[in-house]
Formats: sequence, C-alpha cells, structure tokens
Amino acid sequence: MPEIILKNVTKKFGDFVAVDNLSMTIKDGDFITLLGPSGCGKTTTLRMIAGLETPTEGDILIDGKVVFSAEHGVNVTPDKRNVGFLFQNYALWPHMTVYQNISFGLENMKWNKDRIKARVQEIVEMLEIEQFQERYPNELSGGQQQRVAIARTLAPGPKVLFMDEPLSNLDAKLRMDMRTELKRLHVETGSTFVYVTHDQLEAMTLSTKICLLKEGVLNQYEPPLDIYNRPINTFVADFVGNPTMNFIDAKATNVNFDEIKVEFNGVNTLFQPSDGQVTLSENQEVILGVRPEYIKISEKGSLVGKIYSTLPSGLETVVKVDFEGLILTVVVFGDVDFIVDEELRFDFTGDRCILFDKDTKEFITQGSLTVVT
Repeated sequence: MPEIILKNVTKKFGDFVAVDNLSMTIKDGDFITLLGPSGCGKTTTLRMIAGLETPTEGDILIDGKVVFSAEHGVNVTPDKRNVGFLFQNYALWPHMTVYQNISFGLENMKWNKDRIKARVQEIVEMLEIEQFQERYPNELSGGQQQRVAIARTLAPGPKVLFMDEPLSNLDAKLRMDMRTELKRLHVETGSTFVYVTHDQLEAMTLSTKICLLKEGVLNQYEPPLDIYNRPINTFVADFVGNPTMNFIDAKATNVNFDEIKVEFNGVNTLFQPSDGQVTLSENQEVILGVRPEYIKISEKGSLVGKIYSTLPSGLETVVKVDFEGLILTVVVFGDVDFIVDEELRFDFTGDRCILFDKDTKEFITQGSLTVVT
C-alpha cells in the first residue's frame, strides 16, 4: 500500500484560498479523516489528492511517485493514480444489477470474464451482499446501496480509497452500523482510506489519525484520542468532543515550580501541570478548558451550583450546572436524572484540565485542578 505526501499544497479560487500551504503525510494503511466545518477545505484537499482538482501550488506524491508538481508541471490524471473514489450519492447505475455495477469498471479495464466473475464474488462475499447480485439499486436499502458502491470502488484493487461524506444520507442507526462495517473493511483490506466528514464522532470512531482543518489551514494532525485529550488550541478543543469542552475565563499566576494559582468566578484553585514547569506572567489571562466528564457531582464537592437543565439518555445524563451565572456542562454516566433548580455540589477531577492562552487561544499546559477552600 502507498504512502501519500502533500508538500506545501495550496488551492486558490480567484482571491479565495480554499487550502493554505498544507503539508501532511498519510502512511501506508492509515485511515485518515479530513475533518472540519463547512468550507474549511477538506473536500478540496481530497479532490486534489485524487486528481479531480488541480492545486495552485505545491507537490503531491503517491507511493513515491510525483503525481502533481506545480514547479515541474506534473499533473497525473485521476485514472493513472490508482485510487478509488466513493461519492456521497453512491452514483450507482440504476439500469444495471448489483453484479453489473460492480463489474462495469473491470470490463472497461479489459479483464476477462472469468477473472471478473471471481473478483466480483470475492468482493460481494467480503461485504456480505452476495444475495443481492441480481437486484437493481432501487430494490436495495440505503445501507445495501452503500455496500454496493464500496464494492464497485474496491473491485479494481485501488491503492487508496477516497470517501467524501459517504454516510451523510443514512439515518442515525444505519450510520452507526456502516461505521462498524467501514472500520472492519479497513482492517480486512489493509488499504489506505482517506475520508471526509464534518461529523467529529465519525472522525473519532473511524480514524487512525484526524486532519483537522479550519479555513484551509491545518490545525492538528494526530490520532483521535490525542486530539481529544490534548487539543492544540481552543478551536480544536471545541470542535472535537460531544458534549463540547467547558471554557472558563480565568487568571493564572505561578505559585512555585509545580503549581499555578488559577482564579475564576471568585474561586481560587491550584493547577498542577503534568508538563513540568510553566512560566506565566502575573495574573495572566487564560482560558480554563474542562471536559464534561472531568466535573464530578458529589455530596462532598467543594463548589455549589444549581441544576440548569438535564438530558438523560439511559447510558449517560448531560447536566447543565449554573455556577454563579457560569453554565457548566457535566456528564454523569449511568441511568440517573436530576431536578431542575435543585442545588448540588461538584468538584473537578482527573489530570486533563487544560490552560489556553486568552489572546492566542493556544494550548499552554495540561494538569489537575484543585479547589482551595
């Protein structure tokens, strides 16, 4: 399987910069998700790698071969890049059976009939759609059509499989089922997958690495849990995670080598960095970031608030807590519920609270937070 390298890739549409100086390496067998809000450049990036869009600047290499170079005037056509593309609408031929849809590309490649038959059989068994080979697309469910589209894309044995929001047309339950199938398929085929989505849950559950883009600029490119636990800035912290991270305006001052005084909402706390010594200015303005699962509701909690709202789902309950006008989101695991306006006590827990710089919004340090009473 190939390695894909992007070097200083830029794409402009007139004066609009869709992708800005993007450099990244997609390793053999990776499942990479291009993630970000609408208009951030993720689909444009995918199309440039596939050869469906021409970059303005930069270089793209697939399997050690230069497929695009602005400097040297190289631009290999999509059919010569040995990649497969799965579109959002599946693009199945309505007048062809499942077998004919899957075999169509192989026939165009001049494969003989026996080889085509063997390959189609192999693919339909892998995707568990062998019983649908004589059906037409309109006789299939959305999930079944999705599998046929994947089968057709995989049939020629592409080195890389590109997918542009392929699950967005499915209902919530089917989307979950197909995530499971895609992850299993990635392991079984050993192929390199490059996947576009604006759904951070899809990115978290499917990817080996997430490429998080904002306005065409790469913000962070790391494994999902690394991005979740150690976001590089407040945009990343806010975009990844559901419910989203709590952001609290605060002031911070160094106390000694391994402690920082953090004050917010009239509360004094001690922050112990896990990164070693951090130097701050006196009363430096910071943003304290706390994931909802790191706020613990307890009768022995140091702080007192009121229930603002409660959203039980069985597996967990998302609780909004009003703390002196500051609304905090808390996740309580298990089948529990609370009464609106009920008073409660809570504390911060764990060692993954984060300090961000108020001006730059960049990560400063991570650690534990203790209320000083």
